[in-house]
Amino acid sequence: MKTTNLALAVVLLVSAIVSGYILPTDNYLFTVALTHWYVLTAFAVIDLALVIGLWRRPGTAIIGAIILGVAELTAMVADIFFGTLTFFPSPTPAVFTRYLLGYAPFDTLLVVQVVLIVVGYAAFVMWERTSSVAGNPSVDMV
Repeated sequence: MKTTNLALAVVLLVSAIVSGYILPTDNYLFTVALTHWYVLTAFAVIDLALVIGLWRRPGTAIIGAIILGVAELTAMVADIFFGTLTFFPSPTPAVFTRYLLGYAPFDTLLVVQVVLIVVGYAAFVMWERTSSVAGNPSVDMV
């Protein structure tokens, strides 16, 4: 496995671990925002599937990791700017933003998604270079 793919696998594993930590420890997420809990669970499962995919179909897994990072980062940023706490009498986005940004695992996962996109892009560039040198730029994209 290439170094960039190994780095991508590590970032995906970190993302899955942080997500796995958030799922049982964030009581708000499970009790009030159950759909968000399901989505975070799906993101963690996809993280792990992509780690396996890096060995079997690296090009597809690399592109999937970039898409996953963008999707998760977009969802998290949308929560920051547009989310509200439903258990407060008069929820405001500012209160929810303080809640999210004051929760270290959320902040960690947010940073991990940025790293995932950057490392995913680097892995994609390296994969394109090496597969183009071999004469088959879409070796595993079928």
